[in-house]
Amino acid sequence: MSGHGFSSAFATELDAYLAFKANMGFTGASRIWYLKQFDAYCAEHDRTVFDKDTVEGWVGVQLQRSGRYRSWMSYIRDVGRWMTMNGIPGAYVLSDRCKARSLPPIPIYCPGMTSSCSSPPPPRFRRHARGDGRRSRSSR
Repeated sequence: MSGHGFSSAFATELDAYLAFKANMGFTGASRIWYLKQFDAYCAEHDRTVFDKDTVEGWVGVQLQRSGRYRSWMSYIRDVGRWMTMNGIPGAYVLSDRCKARSLPPIPIYCPGMTSSCSSPPPPRFRRHARGDGRRSRSSR
């Protein structure tokens, strides 16, 4: 097990990459969290080569789990770039076509409503006419 708790065949490289980023002042928790997800995927699927199948296999799993934001793609792309710069043969760099982007909000179906929950709020509350035939103050 590594300093960050990595356990896959890439544990040493992932620790070294995070040390490199920390020396540059980048110590964000989300980078570590996503790399731990990648590490767990690699350990579970016996991935030992940082190639296209490994990286894009993990990306495919993440795409099914991720919400609207995809900034995590830059983390795995950056690891691939760092590996190639450090002479790790065959290290795959995720294509720039896979960009972090915000997807449009998805309307949510709400049972009993005729429109989605992303519709505008209802009009302001107004008093209704009184039952005795007189109008209420707000409708005068």
